[in-house]
Amino acid sequence: MNSKIVVYIGTLHAKPEFIDSLIQSFEGLKQAAGYISHECYRDLENRNKLTLVEQWENKEDHENFVNSFPTEVMEQWLGMLSQEGEDSYFEKLK
Repeated sequence: MNSKIVVYIGTLHAKPEFIDSLIQSFEGLKQAAGYISHECYRDLENRNKLTLVEQWENKEDHENFVNSFPTEVMEQWLGMLSQEGEDSYFEKLK
């Protein structure tokens, strides 16, 4: 069993009218299996750009959480974004 924590880092570009709703939606992470923690950062130059740093027990738990949403719910959530973001997985080292 891999005991290393997996860190997911995603950059999101919110439509201005949905910034607060998008930030609030991150609270749903806390219900997911394998979730450890998350922090949200707001860009100082572009107030609609967020970076989300999440810690998970493994990559599969994060993927299962993302894939657990019905298509219409995911489309609604994606509708709060103004453009496609970027995301990556990292292995936390000491």
